[in-house]
Amino acid sequence: MKELKAKLTTLPQKPGVYLFKNKDGKVIYVGKAKNLRTRVGQYFSGHDTRPQLPFLMQDAVDLDFTVVNSELESLFLENTLIKEYLPQYNIMLRDDKNYAFITIDYNFQIPKISYARKIESATKHIKYFGPYSSAKKIKQTLDFIRRVFPYCSNTETGKRPCFYYFLHRCPGICVGQITLKEYDEQLDRIILFLNGKSEEVKKQLKATMKQSATKKHFELAAKLRDQLRALEMLDEKQVTIFPSKVNWDFVSVLVKGPTACANIFRIREGKLIDKENFIYDATSLPTNTEAENYILQKCVEDYYSVASDYPKELYLQTEIENKSIIQELLKTRSKHTVKISVPTRGKKLNLIELGKTNASEYLRKWENTQATNLDNVHEALQNLQDILQLPTLPRRIEGYDISNIQGTNPVGSMVVAKDGLAAKSEYRKFKIKIKETPDDFAMMREMLSRRLSRLAETLPKDKEKDAWPTPDLIVIDGGKGQLAVAVKVLDEKGLNIPVVGLAKRIEEIFKPHDSTPIILSHDNPTLQLLQRLRDEAHRFGITFHRDLRSKQATKSALDTISGIGPKTKKLLKQKFGTVAQIKQASLEELSKVVGKAKARDIKKNL
Repeated sequence: MKELKAKLTTLPQKPGVYLFKNKDGKVIYVGKAKNLRTRVGQYFSGHDTRPQLPFLMQDAVDLDFTVVNSELESLFLENTLIKEYLPQYNIMLRDDKNYAFITIDYNFQIPKISYARKIESATKHIKYFGPYSSAKKIKQTLDFIRRVFPYCSNTETGKRPCFYYFLHRCPGICVGQITLKEYDEQLDRIILFLNGKSEEVKKQLKATMKQSATKKHFELAAKLRDQLRALEMLDEKQVTIFPSKVNWDFVSVLVKGPTACANIFRIREGKLIDKENFIYDATSLPTNTEAENYILQKCVEDYYSVASDYPKELYLQTEIENKSIIQELLKTRSKHTVKISVPTRGKKLNLIELGKTNASEYLRKWENTQATNLDNVHEALQNLQDILQLPTLPRRIEGYDISNIQGTNPVGSMVVAKDGLAAKSEYRKFKIKIKETPDDFAMMREMLSRRLSRLAETLPKDKEKDAWPTPDLIVIDGGKGQLAVAVKVLDEKGLNIPVVGLAKRIEEIFKPHDSTPIILSHDNPTLQLLQRLRDEAHRFGITFHRDLRSKQATKSALDTISGIGPKTKKLLKQKFGTVAQIKQASLEELSKVVGKAKARDIKKNL
């Protein structure tokens, strides 16, 4: 503690982000500050009464910091570092772990509409809309959009229509029935709708419908009429809250024991168009007003630092400590000043109270679901222990898989389930280093050998702090052959860790030195637990394999051309997309991007 306190004098009196680390060098808390020295000094002054503080300071042995230009920058950096390190003493989202966003990716010839779990800051030409509380809600929204404003699932035009074309949910851009310009107009309507500007969409539809009727384009006019009717029917379902067309947000919070729920009402054009609920872990906070204020502040910071649509006014349950930085954030993002206030009476206060009621109901349902899921998972783990005759309950299970095509770009994947739930921060990827031939057994042997060399039992004493946890059960994707490899590696290292193989054909479970497989019914929760782990290992591995294969394909095609460096490759990919599309581009199109000399080299060598 003395050494940590001595570092105070090295901190500058400038805005920035500070990180507390434990004895293993792991980041356990990330915080932001307008004045780094003053803020960190409060941790030693005794004025900070947060209940988690004594535990944090007991574990903290080191301190690091980063200076930024403004308090607003510190907010963005803090959010980024929290997502990167997942510090145990920070208040975190619990429900789905991350926000979800609808995306429109303009890096393709036909812009691709999809969804993502996070904003990729390095990726250009992608628009994000949200955040949403779940992927399920996004799918429902996209389903409605596709019925009202049909969009294409292909990424380039050609002779083959997309699947939705046959369902009359694609306007035919993929087969040239409409132009890219006309399709862009459809996307513009989708963007307006996602930003809550349905009145503006309706005005555009009415104007275009009138023009189409005047030009005797009656089929197009009929389609526009149907879109207009669908929006009007949606408007009828939405509750009108205020007679004037105001754009306001209302944020409420409810804390119940170790968990908290935030509720956000979005009022657009006077109507309640959406409601979002987010679950936070409040384990380290008391269940009182102080906790509600802290969660409210956290929610507002997190939500509006990534939001795509902003209100004219923001109403909060209580005053927040960082009101000025939130106002600056909203002004920077929305390009207009957003008034932040706490309602004290009338309909605005009623909405705050209704938000708390909604948060309470959402939290109750979420807790019931969690309890049911945990009970089911615990029962499945107990059954697994009985079926496999394991010495202990398999609280940590690791699943392994190999991904390759004819031995090229082979990779191994390790996924982890802790108490039956995915522990994604502990997933690991392995680039296979042995000969690139289709030898899955040798690849599995290499991956397991490298992983098991990370156990405390196999490491020198001075390296034990870097050890990976020992699993209670290892699950191999495969049958007797793959299982035999795993058993041999365990024997060579003198380890007594239970291991099984799960064969895909009829989902047989193989135990070491037992030729008779265990066969469970397909609706058995214990088998489903193992299947989820196996399938997750395959998903994780194949994603890594595709990334490597894609990089290899780009490298082999472009890196052989003299004068084509990383910057030029990036320009080409941003403009044309894939190597095949670069190859199809004309000399004139390439010249506009990289110049005539390089364009000629590309056409000659690609």
